[in-house]
Amino acid sequence: MYMDGSKLANGAVGCGWAVYHCGDQQLHRLTSGKCHLGFRAEVFDAELHAVQEAVSTLLTTTLPRSTVFICIDNQAAIDTLHFNKHNHEYARRTQEIIGKLQLLGWRISTVWCPSQCNIRGNERADTLAKLGASSTTPCQFSLTTKTWVQTQARSEYLRRWKTELPLSKPSFKFPGHLHNVDWADTRALWRVFCNRSPTDAPLNIDAGPCPCGSPPYTSLHLLRDCPLLAAERKTLLSSTVGDIQSPNFLLAPENSLPLRCFLRATGLGHSAHLCLDGDHTATCITNDSDSDSPEPDFGAFKT
Repeated sequence: MYMDGSKLANGAVGCGWAVYHCGDQQLHRLTSGKCHLGFRAEVFDAELHAVQEAVSTLLTTTLPRSTVFICIDNQAAIDTLHFNKHNHEYARRTQEIIGKLQLLGWRISTVWCPSQCNIRGNERADTLAKLGASSTTPCQFSLTTKTWVQTQARSEYLRRWKTELPLSKPSFKFPGHLHNVDWADTRALWRVFCNRSPTDAPLNIDAGPCPCGSPPYTSLHLLRDCPLLAAERKTLLSSTVGDIQSPNFLLAPENSLPLRCFLRATGLGHSAHLCLDGDHTATCITNDSDSDSPEPDFGAFKT
């Protein structure tokens, strides 16, 4: 069995499947089909539904019971068929049908199949999936899938992120060099990066003038320009690389430890009460040090 899913530019999703019987050392096509799942599903959903449709054909076949190989080019779909931890509906329906087939004597195995490699069954399923996506008749099993809802929420989140911080590079991947950094230090770093530290004005209020006399009173002004932090900034710049005016300065792995020292020494990102007079004494932190933040510490990030 070969199955595939397809999504057109207009958002329409379809799936296709091709079932073959092996006999006389040759493959004989037993059946094939396609479905139109509408505009509220993803390719991942389509591939799982294609398995559901394909295995359903075996419930009425007269072929002798043997081994069935379900060939999919999506490893995540294979994993979901084996362990449906998120209770995916198409996977659940497929598992129910497979259970019935096993009671009838069929042996079911899943196989990862590389795509775009001129494998006849896979190419046939891909063609059918495209035809299914372009169809206008919805499948009886079409629905708004959880995968689609999550994808929409993710896209909207990234859009708003880019709107709020146009110079940033939106990503859900946590920076590797911060995996073992104390939570309070990591939080302070992101607060400064986003201009959302305790010293920053709320979003609906314009920032007032800085104590140095130069507006506005923001995290990035304190980090980059404020003369009241000139001594600490000089120490910071002596141990870092890149342009402090660039957003990448805060995210560069080689700048992580000096930046955390700077933020601890000044209180920037940690507290609304900053050390601006230069009379304090700060001890540089290490990668595995604990935070002195008065708020609860949730521990370091682990890989």
